Amino acid sequence: MPMYDYQCLECEEIFEVEQKMSDDPLEECLCENEKFLVKRIPSKPLLVINGAAAMPDRKLYKELDIDV
Repeated sequence: MPMYDYQCLECEEIFEVEQKMSDDPLEECLCENEKFLVKRIPSKPLLVINGAAAMPDRKLYKELDIDV
């Protein structure tokens, strides 16, 4: 399930919530047992590369004399 970042509009705390894509965005957070409005903020993208593109360039490592 995707993670979404929210920020409390009262205390400005940022927190992550795991939600289904079909779920409605949160509207409230619980800060010190009180409900305040929240806004969804852009999350940092997670980039995963698989396959040959993800493998290190062994020739470059050899030229730089780096052991892998």
